[in-house]
Amino acid sequence: MDKDFATKDLIAIKQLLDARGIQFFLAYGTALGAVRDKDFIEYDDDIDLIITQKLTLKERKKIGWALEDIGFKTQSRIMFNVFGRMESVHEGYNGTEETGIIVVERYVNVSIFFFCQKDDKFVVIPKLGSFPILETEKRFFEKGEVIKFKNESFLVPSPIKEYLEYTYGNWKEPRKGEHAKQFSEIYGIQYLKDNYGVE
Repeated sequence: MDKDFATKDLIAIKQLLDARGIQFFLAYGTALGAVRDKDFIEYDDDIDLIITQKLTLKERKKIGWALEDIGFKTQSRIMFNVFGRMESVHEGYNGTEETGIIVVERYVNVSIFFFCQKDDKFVVIPKLGSFPILETEKRFFEKGEVIKFKNESFLVPSPIKEYLEYTYGNWKEPRKGEHAKQFSEIYGIQYLKDNYGVE
């Protein structure tokens, strides 16, 4: 990932969300790089952001439209399992009023996850009829902590070191190709069949 281009995209999205009063967190590989390396991880493949704020479906759609207006395009190669059939993303926001995702690219790939609460966890379901793709503990997002990154202030999950350990295990040692565990990896295919009708 080109770090200069990643910085341009991140700052542009920050300005867009800040102008709308929408709180977001650096998450996953973006938070890991910001905390451990004080930079984007060179071999990371996207910018990861999480929004837990309650927004209407229209507000979420407007974020997707606004991103398009400043030059972001849909990552059309991304697909999700919907009732057992792989379905590509559509432009802008994908999901429901409770949870969903925006996957776009301008200079680099960007994933914006809109998490919803399920018990003591936050999950994200990318499309209506799909199953969760990611899960994390709600406690990490109750306050958040502010860090300086790319000469700007950003929120990260808190306590950040616990979040990184929860997400990656030994997060202090760089390991190329390792990602946060997907929901399906945590619970297994039988769980998804029993609870989400996955075929």
